[in-house]
Amino acid sequence: MIYYSVIPAEQALVDADTEQPDYREVEVEGVSMTVEMIGPSEGRIVRLLSPDPQHYLNPRFQPGNRVSVS
Repeated sequence: MIYYSVIPAEQALVDADTEQPDYREVEVEGVSMTVEMIGPSEGRIVRLLSPDPQHYLNPRFQPGNRVSVS
């Protein structure tokens, strides 16, 4: 089967019965980021959205770290 679409195949062919992660765009300490919610007020950093290169060099904001989300 050949699949042509502007949507990535990983996104278009996802099983509807599986639970999808809860991703949110938040700002923590002035740094914009996407987090995967793992609790009511806690998230795991997925990626940074900040244009400031200094934020990427800060080890507290590495992807995979947990942050408090209010």
